Amino acid sequence: MTARSALLIGAAGGILQEVARGLAEEGHTLVLFDRDEEAVRRLADELSQRTKVEVVVGDITDIPAAERLLTAVVEQHAPAILVNGVGGDTRVIGYGDLTTEHFNESYLENVVSTFIAIKVCAPKMVENGYGRIVNFASTGGRTYSHFNNAAYVGAKAAVIGMTKQMAYELAPTGVVVNVVAHGQIATARVAAAWERRDEESKKAVRAKQPMGRMGTVAEAAGSVLHLCSESAGYSTGSVIDINGGLYM
Repeated sequence: MTARSALLIGAAGGILQEVARGLAEEGHTLVLFDRDEEAVRRLADELSQRTKVEVVVGDITDIPAAERLLTAVVEQHAPAILVNGVGGDTRVIGYGDLTTEHFNESYLENVVSTFIAIKVCAPKMVENGYGRIVNFASTGGRTYSHFNNAAYVGAKAAVIGMTKQMAYELAPTGVVVNVVAHGQIATARVAAAWERRDEESKKAVRAKQPMGRMGTVAEAAGSVLHLCSESAGYSTGSVIDINGGLYM
């Protein structure tokens, strides 16, 4: 395995933190991009004992500023691995209460932010003949969701479609683009949203889960780490479902 440079966007998120730990164990240099400065620096302090780590504090949804920050990252580090882990949403909002602003917000957070990161990072990967890009969708983007809303589900479905098109365009270059569609993963944010539900609601959701439980963060990160690896070189445009059988 060759040690490379990895850019993680939304690095302070629950799943991305675990991915960062796995990449650090493999010896990759890490660039951690997040708007939560306190959380991302805390993660960087932890991981700096294992590998080289740089922190970039920024909001990926501020597209002009994010593009400038990402351009500087590419110029300095030329990331060979890019993980787009932004865009979570735990708001349950019925269609009648959604507004166009909800859709605009979800599309910006999930689709446009993922696009701009790939647009900036992929040309250098193509130049170097190697790249691993992993985008985050959701089981909701594959079917429907008990945990979110139509704006979020629609945006995650768009991430899947965009990933497939980019994978097709980049297929001859040595750069592969894949997407993970996580189901209910017990990150701190999701677990907190779950605890706010009443028991009747929890029972109804569990009844629809073939495994009867949420996934762990380690289980969620495992497939991401595979798609970041050299062994994923013949997988592109694929959707890896990590949902305990909720969507088959």
